[in-house]
Amino acid sequence: MSIVSPWKQDFPVYLSHAHPNLCYLDSAATCLTPKHVADAVFHYQCYAHANSHKGLYQLSANVTERVEQARAKVADFIGASSEQNISFNHGTTDAINIVAYSFVEPLLINASSTGDSSNIVISAAEHHANLLPWQRLALQYGAELRVAPLNDEGVINLAELSELLDSNTLILAITHTSNVLGRQNPVEQICRIARSKGVPTLIDGAQAIAKGGINVNAIDCDFYVFSAHKIYGPTGCGVLYAKGQLFDQMRPYQLGGGIIESVTYERSRYVSGPLKFEPGSHNVAAIIGLIEALDYMADISWHDVNQYIDNLAAYMHSALESLPFYQPLLRRNDAGTVNKSSSLVSFQTKKVHCHDVASLLDNEGVAIRAGHHCAQPLHQTLGVNASIRASLGLYNDVSDIDRLIEGLKTAHKMMAL
Repeated sequence: MSIVSPWKQDFPVYLSHAHPNLCYLDSAATCLTPKHVADAVFHYQCYAHANSHKGLYQLSANVTERVEQARAKVADFIGASSEQNISFNHGTTDAINIVAYSFVEPLLINASSTGDSSNIVISAAEHHANLLPWQRLALQYGAELRVAPLNDEGVINLAELSELLDSNTLILAITHTSNVLGRQNPVEQICRIARSKGVPTLIDGAQAIAKGGINVNAIDCDFYVFSAHKIYGPTGCGVLYAKGQLFDQMRPYQLGGGIIESVTYERSRYVSGPLKFEPGSHNVAAIIGLIEALDYMADISWHDVNQYIDNLAAYMHSALESLPFYQPLLRRNDAGTVNKSSSLVSFQTKKVHCHDVASLLDNEGVAIRAGHHCAQPLHQTLGVNASIRASLGLYNDVSDIDRLIEGLKTAHKMMAL
């Protein structure tokens, strides 16, 4: 089978002497950086660096303009109505915490003061970033944290989810695509169910964003979050989308310069809109890197990339299933087949611990993830402590899958007793 990435040469790590034998299969954790993005960040740091939204000189004005252009481009990329619905932050985790403490905590305080019961609903598929903030708030204010179960396909059970939502639900916070199972939840249906019950929704798009095609208006969620480095951009930059005028209804999560209209020793007035959640200095280099990543992906065609990765994913799933010691986390579905379009797969191997497999593969230059993938409760639900995860990026090709398979065979031969 011939599936050779035409984009691999765009990624300097494959051309360097530092990692001449790299087989990188951990894009679900972070994507490698294309030269296009690295060059843009380097150019900004060397020749255009300044603080945004503060300086009364041309260099700063130029940077401010680029940040606001970036805001508009991100809005267009995810189908938001306006750039005023887009706030930049440090990443998915930061964005979820902003919603937790700027939007939900005031509701909990109010419910607590009036003695009303309240609850927060998540799903069994959440990674820790979309669990811990809600768990802490629930414990702090005596609210109930409800967990929607998954069905046999690894997606949220809609009937059971609907029963968990009621007039006391302050938010439904769920993943778009699981970082362990690779399954995509029907978020449009889920948001429609929540909306019918008057429940606000947050969609964690950390793993879904790399396929593009996100339209927050079609999903009709209240919040959508993702990180730049999951879409071939830099780390340290993320996006929080908030529907309509929600930003204006929320209190600032962190306080500092850049978010105020006026300050006295007695009180302060904050700006409206997304800037209210961007105190201090912007991570301009990362924001520029994000925009360059979006431009890079648009130039090489999202359609071509997705079609390529879908074909490669099918090859990966088939190759893994051919191994007699392969144990996927999810059983086969009713049709007797598994989902072969997911660009990530988590599994175990009979008789060999996941960490041992990862170490042996690393000796062969194959980089995979092993452990709980920041999703301990999901692994507990599935009855395992850890798993191996292989995830694809546009730079992978058949040779990477073949090396993974050969590495797994070697590990099993050496350690399975």
